[in-house]
Amino acid sequence: MNKLSTTERILESAMDLFSKKGYKSVTTKEIAQKAGLSEMTVFRHFQSKQNLFEKTFDRYIFSPKIKMVFNETFEWDLEKDLMKIGSAYQKTLIENQRTILMQFKSNESTSDFDFPLRKFPNELKKSLVTYFTKMNEMGVIEDNPEVLAINFLSGNFGIFTSFMVLKAYDTNIKIDTCVREFVNTFARGISS
Repeated sequence: MNKLSTTERILESAMDLFSKKGYKSVTTKEIAQKAGLSEMTVFRHFQSKQNLFEKTFDRYIFSPKIKMVFNETFEWDLEKDLMKIGSAYQKTLIENQRTILMQFKSNESTSDFDFPLRKFPNELKKSLVTYFTKMNEMGVIEDNPEVLAINFLSGNFGIFTSFMVLKAYDTNIKIDTCVREFVNTFARGISS
């Protein structure tokens, strides 16, 4: 960890502790000790525990890969495009399991501050609404774009939580297979 910058050391330490213990249970003193720094250094870099939590989340969850999917040219083939989006979303979720677990373990009331876990899906939802609106204008779908975006994200997140977080299924089926079948079924179900 000594080869990392001070900011990176703090973020890595915070990520590790938040994901294991949750937001409320972790102190800035613990984060500083784990990073091999003083608590004052943590505050100089992040000003507050809340800000550190949010920066940790931003750093680890907002993958450029998912944004890249929406910056690429779509084929405007519903199933192919949704497969790209679904795969990128799953990859981002899988790569950020620790961060997501950190959020789940925090058990904080959102009245204290707006938890970052809501930021990522809301940004993704906006991009999906734009995509579904265009597909609606092209006559490919007829349903409400926002409802479709929420359902698409919820289905994908459900697959992720079942496989990765809950480890709910005793199966040899891979998560990619489930995502592919979900996208296929979803695309057929909403096509005009």
